[in-house]
Amino acid sequence: MKWFPPLSMRQKLLASFGVILLLLVAIGGVAYNGIAAILESQKALYGQDFANVSDIKEIRARQNAIRANGLAMTVVPGRAEQEALKQQMDTWAGDVADRLNQLLERTSGDPRLHAKLEEFNAIRIAFHATRQTEIYPLIFQGKIAEAQALILGIQRTRNEQMDTIADALTQETDAQASAAVQRSNQAAQDSIRTFGAVLVAALLFGLAVTLLVTRVTRQIQDAVNVLGSSANEIVAATTQVAAGSAETAAAVNETSITVEEVKQTALLASEKARDVAARAQQAAQISQDGSRAVAASVAGMHGIQQQMESVASGILKLSEQSQAIGEIIAAVNNLAEQSNLLAVNAAIEAAKAGEQGRGFAVVAQEVKSLAEQSKQATAQVRTILGDIQKATSSAILAAERGAKAVEAGLTQTREAGEAIRLLAESVAAAAQAATQIAASSQQQLVGMDQVALAMENIKQASAQNAASTTQTEKAAQNLHEIGQRLKELVGQYRRSAT
Repeated sequence: MKWFPPLSMRQKLLASFGVILLLLVAIGGVAYNGIAAILESQKALYGQDFANVSDIKEIRARQNAIRANGLAMTVVPGRAEQEALKQQMDTWAGDVADRLNQLLERTSGDPRLHAKLEEFNAIRIAFHATRQTEIYPLIFQGKIAEAQALILGIQRTRNEQMDTIADALTQETDAQASAAVQRSNQAAQDSIRTFGAVLVAALLFGLAVTLLVTRVTRQIQDAVNVLGSSANEIVAATTQVAAGSAETAAAVNETSITVEEVKQTALLASEKARDVAARAQQAAQISQDGSRAVAASVAGMHGIQQQMESVASGILKLSEQSQAIGEIIAAVNNLAEQSNLLAVNAAIEAAKAGEQGRGFAVVAQEVKSLAEQSKQATAQVRTILGDIQKATSSAILAAERGAKAVEAGLTQTREAGEAIRLLAESVAAAAQAATQIAASSQQQLVGMDQVALAMENIKQASAQNAASTTQTEKAAQNLHEIGQRLKELVGQYRRSAT
């Protein structure tokens, strides 16, 4: 039982090409969705997450600096120096509040991160309230020991709590960034697999359609080949018969029909020659357009080469600046080590001073702690700078390879331009030859008209050779049968195509 009515050859071809088109549309849609997912993940990764981490680290550094300045206020000698430190801490506190408010607004869509930031902000507010209402008055009243006790007690505890929350926020943000990377990779892999499967299906379907069309074409080609062979036999036999045939009306009529067919063929050949000449002129115009396009491509490649040279120069400058930063980091590390040594010496001197040097010992301990933090930060920056220098070296090598590739592409483009120029000259010559062929075909058509008129006046012919006559009859019979077969095949093809 057939579920669908029989389809014509044209309908089959249209349906096949329609399916291929749908498959290609599906490929484009899948590729677009995969790329959109990758871009969305990368946007989440490299945008808000790293901005949040940077702000958290900056807020944490400001808080540590404020606490260190608070201790410094307890040991500076004059009121003016204390006021200057107080003004600086108030400025830093305002900057911390602004950054934290912006961070809270950006993370409003993430409840967990927002809640931790609010907890951090509450501790920060309590920290600064203690400084404003208790520590400053004690310092200005000369109660240094009590102020130091608050700084080393309540404020240190709150500072450690804020450090703990800041570490947790940084780890969670990094985890979100890693998850975004995994989603991006998964989306890219899914797109690649789906794209490959659909592409293979499209290729297999196209191959099946090609095989079907090739099978029908091969049958027609075989029949045409046999027809050509039989026609050659008829021509040879007719030549022999013409040498010794006698004058007959049937021979004259048959020859007249053959000449008429040749005349129609010559007419068709003349029309095709004119069409070829017109197309050759179009090809010459297209070749000239191609030459102009290649010239524009050469100019564009020159611009790309100049841009690559500019990029390479910028990367070299970046490498030089990275080396200068390395020298600065070495100086900072040396300063931290000297500060650490100075703090140890200060602690020793404070111990010798006894009760009077206790406050100075506290400051020395804090200086030592800050020196250790500076060394750790310097080590981290040195590691990051090393990675940057490695990446810069890789970028330099890539820029050099890119410059070489651009130079090679420029050479190839010039060679292609020369080849297209030569092709344009050849096409122009071919167009001129096609025009001459069209004129010659027109002359042949006029000559065939004269031959057809002359065939009406043929009265004599030689006697037929017996063997040649038999061969001619057999070849004519074969030609008739093959012609019928070819006519049936062509009829079937035309009916199926319509």
